[in-house]
Amino acid sequence: MNQRSIVRSLTTSDGLLVAMNDGTVSWKPVDGRPQRTKLEGFPTVLLALRGPMGQVDTAVIGCADGELHVLTLPRLETVAKYTLASGCIRAVCLVAEGSMHFLVGTQHGAVWSLDERSTERTRMVFSIDGPVSSLHLEGDLVHVRSGWVHHVRSWDGSHHNVTNTSEAFHVKRYKRLDRSYVLPNPA
Repeated sequence: MNQRSIVRSLTTSDGLLVAMNDGTVSWKPVDGRPQRTKLEGFPTVLLALRGPMGQVDTAVIGCADGELHVLTLPRLETVAKYTLASGCIRAVCLVAEGSMHFLVGTQHGAVWSLDERSTERTRMVFSIDGPVSSLHLEGDLVHVRSGWVHHVRSWDGSHHNVTNTSEAFHVKRYKRLDRSYVLPNPA
């Protein structure tokens, strides 16, 4: 007996988007009928996008096999599919509202630009040492985190800053072997 388990979920005011370990993706709207579809890969990242009317109308799902699926909501029909040869997708970010231009971070540290309108649909922008944990944009700067390490880069590569944020924390050291534990004597 094979039990499905939820590996990613995303709750919005319009409904619930759920991805399961067998590739099943389910959209349960607040009003309307639930829909389901099946992806080939293991879902690792979910992103919901609002349309021009303010309703959530697009789901972006990254998979462990390096594929990014753009699906319509509520019907879960595939609008676009990107395939990267750079490992598991770990982070997805929308570049500009109203466009289908995404930044994607992978397990191997590569940051890709995926743009439907561009002649080159998938383009590697840069890479970092270590897997991408999260990424977001602030103006022309791309902020990429890999665990405690924070990378700030510009699109053209002219600006580059790396900060280890764990250095700001004081580590309280102690030895566990110095502690003695007394067990009660059995009666």
